[in-house]
Amino acid sequence: MTAALRLLPCVLLAGAAMPAWAAPAADPEAPAPVLADPTLVNPVPEPPVAPEPALPDAVRAMLDAAIAGGKEAEVDTVARLAKSTNPEAAKEVDLIVADFRAERSKAKEAEATAARERLARAKIWQNWKGEGQIGGSLSSGNTRSAGLSAGLSLTRKGIDWTYKARAQADYQRTNGRTAIERYLVELEPQHRINGRAFAYGLGRWESDRMQGFDERWNVSGGLGYKLIDGKAMSLSLKGGPAWRLTEFIRGGSDGELTGLAGLDFGWQLSPTLRLTQTASTIVGEENSATSSLTSLNAKINSSLSARIAYAAQINSAPPPGIESVDTQTRFTLVYGF
Repeated sequence: MTAALRLLPCVLLAGAAMPAWAAPAADPEAPAPVLADPTLVNPVPEPPVAPEPALPDAVRAMLDAAIAGGKEAEVDTVARLAKSTNPEAAKEVDLIVADFRAERSKAKEAEATAARERLARAKIWQNWKGEGQIGGSLSSGNTRSAGLSAGLSLTRKGIDWTYKARAQADYQRTNGRTAIERYLVELEPQHRINGRAFAYGLGRWESDRMQGFDERWNVSGGLGYKLIDGKAMSLSLKGGPAWRLTEFIRGGSDGELTGLAGLDFGWQLSPTLRLTQTASTIVGEENSATSSLTSLNAKINSSLSARIAYAAQINSAPPPGIESVDTQTRFTLVYGF
């Protein structure tokens, strides 16, 4: 015991004399026990976040059914109903509708691209649409008359070109004499310049013995513009120089350079009722001729319609003995194809 007490001062002196590099290294990441944050050492558990409420199965089924139908108006109606009855699921409904609109937009772009490709590959005799009409009249008594009216209209729409063709025949005999004998054939190609402007060419052949001529040829070309271009209503104007050649019944002919102005108007009054108006005026030095056709079309079914039409022909300088104004009312059945 006495020897141990004697060695203790030597041990203490040896520890004091130990160099710094020989001391044990401290852990830099270990916090000092006195300075440690108790919340870091023992973190408090956070309460679990409740998930957003899902859309009820019955409402989701209604929304899926509307989306499967593909009609945007129905989808919007069901979405508004779903959000009003389930306001807590409004975000989910908005995401579903947004996905539907994105897919719908992609489908429309794909359909438009495919339609343009089909039009680009189509031959000139393909993609024609049109309508044929026929009507008749028969009366007896003080006046005996029988008449026939027939017509054909064709339209072909391409990417930049639109072709219109029309033929019309009217014939009527009253008390054994011909009262109406009128024939018309017309072809009009149009080239789209931009969304509303277009260039046109027009070739027209007419025969109207009641107006005093066997044949009348009109050739015109110029520019046109669509003032209104909607689904329910459309209105376009056109104009340009024209050449007219007339062969009269009493002999002789007349050819002159003229000017043409025309309009085409359409108004969808209801899903089954449509009003159309076409008119053109050819102004010449010797004579100015105006033709107008107003039609009211009532749809019977998807292909068949009933039509009443009022046509007027006005000549400023007709041959002697010929009235300057000639009108006709037609009642016809129209078949679309």
